[in-house]
Amino acid sequence: MTGIDELKVSQEAWIAIHQLVAEFAYTVDIGNGADTPELFTEDGWYETDTGQSTGRAAIRRAYERRAARGPRTARHIFTNLQIFRDEDGSYRGLSILLLFGADGVPPFDPDPILVADVEDVYAFDGETALLRSRRLRSVFERSSSAPVLPLGED
Repeated sequence: MTGIDELKVSQEAWIAIHQLVAEFAYTVDIGNGADTPELFTEDGWYETDTGQSTGRAAIRRAYERRAARGPRTARHIFTNLQIFRDEDGSYRGLSILLLFGADGVPPFDPDPILVADVEDVYAFDGETALLRSRRLRSVFERSSSAPVLPLGED
């Protein structure tokens, strides 16, 4: 049996995971997703209600297809991040995503398009956290919004 202290999240892991979650939002919002695949393990996967892409190359193609549609303005706000260390030593996280987004150049009305539960599994490359998997499940979504990121279209 594993003791409670053995399952605590180390300060180093907590910091690395929070940095990863913030970097994810930044790369999507400011960098149009170009560097987002590098935040996943080579065989990592990303899933939404509308599809799943597995591997950095497939995730990269999804962001390239999105970028090819023209300018996109988005702000991904991740909050209430809870981090857990499992008995096998792996780390996982649960958070909430509040997403504002629209095609084109700002400013736009502040109308959120999505609130989703986010389930992550993390891996570590030295002291750097990476996403082994990320699953989004919609809780609230604007009915007029079409899927933005074309995951699973390979």
